[in-house]
Amino acid sequence: MKDSGFALPDREGIERINRLTRVYIFTSFAYLILGMLLGVGMLATGNDNFLFTHVHMLLIGFVVFLIYGVGYKLLPTMYFGYPGLPYPRLAWVQYILANAGLILMILFYNFLPVRFATWKILLFCGGIEFLSALLFVFIMVSCIRRGGKSL
Repeated sequence: MKDSGFALPDREGIERINRLTRVYIFTSFAYLILGMLLGVGMLATGNDNFLFTHVHMLLIGFVVFLIYGVGYKLLPTMYFGYPGLPYPRLAWVQYILANAGLILMILFYNFLPVRFATWKILLFCGGIEFLSALLFVFIMVSCIRRGGKSL
């Protein structure tokens, strides 16, 4: 009998992907609601002091987190059937870094006085976000190169 080339379903791997995907998607929805509420509040008061926060909550918090969540589910599954995630712990580290970078960026931008060299702190927070994106790419490329098989 000829092998179809698809990986057999690995229940533990599927559940890991599903759990991570759900957490990312629910987190992205939380950032969407918070970002929209902030936008409505700024519009209602005519105060745009929180524009940076509003934009980052929607762009990174909603859009990028949704891409991460859907990416963890679709990319391995589309190419390889139902594979395991190559580095599940690293994927959770990536989630924590992405959240930490965004939350710290929002807090530091809004609540530190200008004299505290805010741009250096924001650069550090942006670096955390960049590291998180690199981890996502590494995990996805590893999954694609290994044919979706768990390590």
